[in-house]
Amino acid sequence: MLVNFFASLIRWSKSNQSSVFRSNQVAYSLFIAFFAILMAAPAKAARLESWRFNASQNQLEITTDAGVQPKAQLVSDPTRLVIDLPGIVLGRPVINEALSGTVRSMRIGQFDRDTTRIVIELAPGYTLEPSQIKFRGISDRRWLIKLPTPQLASTSTPAVVAVPQSPTPSRLNDSELAAIESVELNGSSNQLMIQANKPIRYSSRWDRSLAAYRIEISPAQLGKSVKGPELGAGSPISRIKLRQENSQTVAVLVHPATGVQLGQMNQPSQQLVTLQIQRARLLQSVNTASNTVSNTASPRVMPVFNPAMATTQVPRSPNGRLLVIIDPGHGGPDPGAIGINGLQEKGIVLDIGTQVAVSLQRQGIQALLTRADDRDLGLEPRVQMAEQSNATVFVSIHANSISLSRPDISGLETYYYDSGLGLAKTIHQNVLQLTGVGDRGVRKARFYVLRKTSMPSVLVEVGFVTGRDDASRLSNSAYRTQMADAIARGILQYLQQAARL
Repeated sequence: MLVNFFASLIRWSKSNQSSVFRSNQVAYSLFIAFFAILMAAPAKAARLESWRFNASQNQLEITTDAGVQPKAQLVSDPTRLVIDLPGIVLGRPVINEALSGTVRSMRIGQFDRDTTRIVIELAPGYTLEPSQIKFRGISDRRWLIKLPTPQLASTSTPAVVAVPQSPTPSRLNDSELAAIESVELNGSSNQLMIQANKPIRYSSRWDRSLAAYRIEISPAQLGKSVKGPELGAGSPISRIKLRQENSQTVAVLVHPATGVQLGQMNQPSQQLVTLQIQRARLLQSVNTASNTVSNTASPRVMPVFNPAMATTQVPRSPNGRLLVIIDPGHGGPDPGAIGINGLQEKGIVLDIGTQVAVSLQRQGIQALLTRADDRDLGLEPRVQMAEQSNATVFVSIHANSISLSRPDISGLETYYYDSGLGLAKTIHQNVLQLTGVGDRGVRKARFYVLRKTSMPSVLVEVGFVTGRDDASRLSNSAYRTQMADAIARGILQYLQQAARL
């Protein structure tokens, strides 16, 4: 149709008087150039969407947004399995993932213009039996590559060995697929139960694009009469969607209610998959914080906090769901920054964070702590708690440090990424006004917990444990309470402003 349009346009131009043609000559040339560009534009390339190497099973799972036929070879010295994905574009720099055990690393890069290459490298001295490397196509877009247990290599291993592969994805007839017969919410055991009539496998992940927890079941199809559970008022699940992803995969999309955490997936039998569900509770008492925070130092003169200033009544959002995640940094064997007189970051921020959460609860805002005691917690679980509970905002609390030789450096820093600028500014100004701490500004940063959370998120550095002024104040319980009240007040003000929009 586009070709016909331009052809008609050219014929029309030629049929007009020469003066008219000259007056339209520039436009005519532009149309021709635009036409040439359109005809030369390449089609959108297929991409590698996801990959995951399961070290416990020696299995790689890859997903693309279009059909692909993987090709592989085993290369020695050092031994590495090279997997090429023809017609697939990575669209990002080379990815290097360090692994452990006999499988040492995985690299993903663009081998040539139309091929993405995955290289799985073994530890020195180990090899694989090529005939035992299995390629299994769940669909033409999703492949599982199962590796045998690596063995010590012999000296006669050839440099390159062809790896046997399935020519096409394995497909089952409808009669061979498991049928998902029921998806039920068991209140007594706090579980979501997915029942099939035949053995099934599952994988699960948090789908940020859909704000849902995705459970994929295969090889399976939806039963003719299967329905999701009845979800009444007070249900821990706000919505469940069942859909047939492809000919052999069923997806169950779970949207948890506010304040609900999704726990572990389990498979009690070959035909049953369960998801643990629990309502998170705020633990208001923290005994471990006193072990790492000294209360002997006296703070310098500072403004007195007036509790009445934090009694702002926050309008509810239209759906009535307001949830704040408070994230005290570090914990357990990770003390965070260590400052003057051995002052430890993890205890300071746990005390402040807990008090922030309690203060918000008193104002009718549901608040959850990523950790409520002195435990080790990675960055990813902190993010997952915020994502899976559909939090309104995420506030991470830390304490800063620099060399102990620079006790002159003190002050408040607040960081944001993407949508968190308004929240950062509001909290920062409240802390400055109510504590008298020095101002080191609001800054943009790519901290993991800020980049990976989809809601407005900030990281508050409440002061320097290596700073003379800040360490003195942060060592005092009254000042930590004052800091917590100021942060809570900033959060309340931000929520109130957001509710007006």
